Amino acid sequence: MTEKTLSIATVATGVLTTVTKGRTLYQAAANAMDAVEVQGTLTGAKKKEAVMAFIKSMVIDIGSNWDVYEKLISTFIDQIKTAYNAVKDLFK
Repeated sequence: MTEKTLSIATVATGVLTTVTKGRTLYQAAANAMDAVEVQGTLTGAKKKEAVMAFIKSMVIDIGSNWDVYEKLISTFIDQIKTAYNAVKDLFK
């Protein structure tokens, strides 16, 4: 696997296999993180804000309570991004 084929969603796959509640939201967050990375117009906190806004709209659209997911998704984003960066460095 090269850095070009490594994605945040790929790194998140192992974690997501153990998730039972909210897996769709976490997968959507990982996919959105990849989309923001590819887009390349946002940096740092703005990337996270964009992903959080997208997932918040999903949560509201499915009739769930954003307050339940906000901290969980935020932590997931931070942790998966850290894991992605660590794995990405292995392929440099």
